[in-house]
Amino acid sequence: MSKVKKAIMIGLDSADATLVKRLIDMGRLPAMKQVMEQGVSQEDLGMIGVFPTVTPTNWATICTGAYPITHGVTCFQNHTRGKSLGILEQNWDSRRMHAEAIWETFEEAGKRALLLNYCQAWPNRVADSKNIFVDGTGVEPFLRCTADFQKIIYFDESFEGLKTIPHFVDQNTSDCVVYGDQIEKFTVPANDIKGLVKDGLFTEGMPPLESPAFVIMDYSPEQASKDDVIDKVFSPLKEPTGWHTALGDEAKVFIYPVNKGLERHYAVIGKSTGDSYDTVTFYANRKSAPLGSAKVGEWSDWLYTSFTDEAGDEKKVAYKMRIVEISPDGTKGHVYMSHTMNVDVSEYIYPHEFAQELMDACGPMLPHALYDRFSDEGRTILMESFAENNAWHIRAAKYMIDKYDDWGLFYTHLHGIDLVEHWYINQAFEGAHEKWRENLETIYQMYEIYDTFVAAMLPYLADGETALFITSDHGQVPRSAGYHNPGISDLSGISCKVMSDLGYTVAHPVPNMDDVWYIDWSKTKAIQARSSYIYINLKGRDPEGIVEPEDYKELVQQIISDLYAYRDPEHGKRVVAFAMTMEEARSLGVGGEHTGDIFFQLNPDFGEEHAMAPSYVTNHGFSLISLCLMCGAGLKKGEFIKRQIKAVDVVPTICALCDVRIPANCEGGVIYQALEGFSEKEY
Repeated sequence: MSKVKKAIMIGLDSADATLVKRLIDMGRLPAMKQVMEQGVSQEDLGMIGVFPTVTPTNWATICTGAYPITHGVTCFQNHTRGKSLGILEQNWDSRRMHAEAIWETFEEAGKRALLLNYCQAWPNRVADSKNIFVDGTGVEPFLRCTADFQKIIYFDESFEGLKTIPHFVDQNTSDCVVYGDQIEKFTVPANDIKGLVKDGLFTEGMPPLESPAFVIMDYSPEQASKDDVIDKVFSPLKEPTGWHTALGDEAKVFIYPVNKGLERHYAVIGKSTGDSYDTVTFYANRKSAPLGSAKVGEWSDWLYTSFTDEAGDEKKVAYKMRIVEISPDGTKGHVYMSHTMNVDVSEYIYPHEFAQELMDACGPMLPHALYDRFSDEGRTILMESFAENNAWHIRAAKYMIDKYDDWGLFYTHLHGIDLVEHWYINQAFEGAHEKWRENLETIYQMYEIYDTFVAAMLPYLADGETALFITSDHGQVPRSAGYHNPGISDLSGISCKVMSDLGYTVAHPVPNMDDVWYIDWSKTKAIQARSSYIYINLKGRDPEGIVEPEDYKELVQQIISDLYAYRDPEHGKRVVAFAMTMEEARSLGVGGEHTGDIFFQLNPDFGEEHAMAPSYVTNHGFSLISLCLMCGAGLKKGEFIKRQIKAVDVVPTICALCDVRIPANCEGGVIYQALEGFSEKEY
């Protein structure tokens, strides 16, 4: 076996092995084709993930080699037994993992680890660590580093006054994006709900990782689309007045709000050549130098400026503008403004001093641009933003790898495929949508964008001492056309509809608060929380418990029976694929203090793309099959193996290749059949 000193692990969130193989066959993923042809995998390129098929859970496994029952990350969000059933905690946090991570054993072996936007890596858990942590969840999919929300700005000479329609803030995070204002809206102070919710369910000053569970009663099948997550600005276009700079005779000006409406910036439209208006130049005020400019169909460079918050503190920020349209006569048009990024924030990077160095080398990271996703305009700008986001990741990865001579492990995670599939997959097969072909093509393009990241990493294998792993946490499958979730299973909180229909959950709307419900714990025997769990409201364990311990087992069995008997009201089909007691679920690697009393999964016709069905489930040409491709030093060349690869096997295989201690809590096995020189006998 070749001497292996280093390993690169590229995590493509939600990459469906079925689609990867299809796109390779179509000639659309040349880099991944090279990895497949020069490396080793299963013939279907697949890997079995862990339950549930959700992001934090599987990436925790792919960095520890442990099952969820061991590492403790059991869904998108977390519930700790003994706390109120109405309290959930964010799971994208290394402190949620009760297992040793691979980068910690690499550091112990004297091999520096580089972590770029890897789920579950942040924050660093080792004092005085020499590892480098760049936490991309400050941008994707948790937009924690934003200073202002994205906007579409319409300007027109006929508008009489500046008007802003704020983006819709819903309580659903089913597309795996959590906007900061969602947490702000639904972490409700106790005195705002008029005493209807007791026992501290809503309290002020909660830790940032802990918040009240979203109580979801009215489930919309399109909640995950997030079509309205953009501020819409309507600004009058006027002749310039009061400017300290000569703008030209043809110049026209509009203003746009920034800094959450606390400030206003200026934009000047003009003509670069010819007689038509085609350029917009942006200013912080009428006395300042231009922040930057762009022409129709182009993005501006980053526009660097500063905001002053309500407390009077100044912060450095940056945003980009995409000029969508200007009428030739300059009477109207519109531009897209990206999320505004804080550019001097170091709290999500370790060591903190590396933050400015990375910013100087790579610039800010552009978040996705999502609005009007089925229009040609919205689709184009969305994919342009992902291409730029990916280009930043390439720059950052190369900068980190090239800077540190002593690195031994590089782990990264790219989230774009997951987001695009959430937004398009239910409308991406024949009969599902009038633009199903365009929607499918958009998904394909996202895979192509990330193939360029793989291509950028391939030169690092030329030293003959580096192994490359490409994995995913899960794939996605669409609901069948005309189907939707009847109100059970959601990543972001407590789903009440089905459990209410069955008589186990009692919930009421909070007066004067749109889409906010509360649970009457005095009448609730059980709830369905997070993607896959039913919780009994048990006396002596749960603060609001009403179910006597002696009634527990009988109630669990009755709920399981009722779940199997439940039929979707519209189609008459069984919704729940299977349900198990937690004793039974241990055989699936599920259990422990961060799980409920019943584990269940849904038939894919009723799911939310992933998290509610096992790895190898398929529907309408898509699958939940995780991806695993291996290539480089120490690995077989151009072979398919018969051994079934599991997510728990990635960590021990990397450690075995690099001669590093396997993490203490690892439960997977080395994929010996993939190693150079290993002979797999057939019988």
